[in-house]
Amino acid sequence: MIGLLLAAAAAAQCDLSPGQTSRQLSLGYEQFDTQAGPDGWRQLNARGCVDTAVRLLQDYFTANGNRLTSSERSEIAFHRGQALAFAGRDAESVRHFEEALRIGGDDEWMTYVEATLAFLRRDREALNRARERYAKIAPDSMRLNVLDGFLKCNGESYAKAVHCAM
Repeated sequence: MIGLLLAAAAAAQCDLSPGQTSRQLSLGYEQFDTQAGPDGWRQLNARGCVDTAVRLLQDYFTANGNRLTSSERSEIAFHRGQALAFAGRDAESVRHFEEALRIGGDDEWMTYVEATLAFLRRDREALNRARERYAKIAPDSMRLNVLDGFLKCNGESYAKAVHCAM
């Protein structure tokens, strides 16, 4: 009985009211992506409300896709995959990263997404190639540290590897 009550309480902290969801969906992309507060997708994900965060990202994409740039649509797909990967749901995350690649972006972005996919697929050779290409495209980017972490902690979880070289 106590276990059921705890599970219900945990689920309740992840639920968004229709008003909270509506507010999120009405934000401009930059504000939606970076907004602090209890009902932003990043905050939901940080609390362990992965499914709610992914659903909110998808709902935002559905509601606003026609006014988003292709890079913003790609980034939303990436963030859905990232939320799942942080939760250790690598196999489930891959299709979202693949979607980000299909949507497209500039060379830097595409190389970063390719490197992320290579890490999740445990393809060290592809990861090395993507890291080398990324270093030529954006040698001063903080994302290069993430890619170095993928190499340094290859075989570890995404959550650990993403911070491994920071």
